[in-house]
Amino acid sequence: MRKGPKSIAVLAVMVITVFALYYYLVNKVERFSPEVETTPVQDVLLRNLETDYPATVREVIKYYNEIMKCYYSGNITDAEIQELADKSMQLYDAELVDYQSEEMYMLNLKAEIAGFATNETVLSHMALSSSTAVDYYTYQGRECAQIRCIYTMRQKTSLTTIKQVYVLRKDDTGKWKILGWIPADDETETAG
Repeated sequence: MRKGPKSIAVLAVMVITVFALYYYLVNKVERFSPEVETTPVQDVLLRNLETDYPATVREVIKYYNEIMKCYYSGNITDAEIQELADKSMQLYDAELVDYQSEEMYMLNLKAEIAGFATNETVLSHMALSSSTAVDYYTYQGRECAQIRCIYTMRQKTSLTTIKQVYVLRKDDTGKWKILGWIPADDETETAG
């Protein structure tokens, strides 16, 4: 029996279709392979502050608040606390870092985190002033800034609002660093 040109054409189309389908499936699997999911803590820790330091006063405090939210999330290891503390220290002005030893800083931080957990307190909301609400000034020849932040803490059915003013100072490299924080004049409100 002799095969005609139609049989050869059909066979060629089938072979090409099989290869095309194979190529499509292989590339589809590579393109749509699931990406590794990261936790909020891992997201914060992945930021390289050497190459990606927050550029503005507001961005420094926004990142610092992300670190704080991780501290009080209730699902954090001691190793993560240490790594987050290291990130916090990179945001602090040298004068604030020198205020206490790293060991004392870690003891106080872990005690505060444990206190939140024991009292079933959750940091439920943070509100940061807009960039237009930053107060810039010069003190002893150094550029400084203040920005207001409001924290809402929930303990069972009770809500507490804490208002703080962060004081930042530019370091010698032009980066805004946290010099400290003070309670706002209208510091705390309790509801519940």
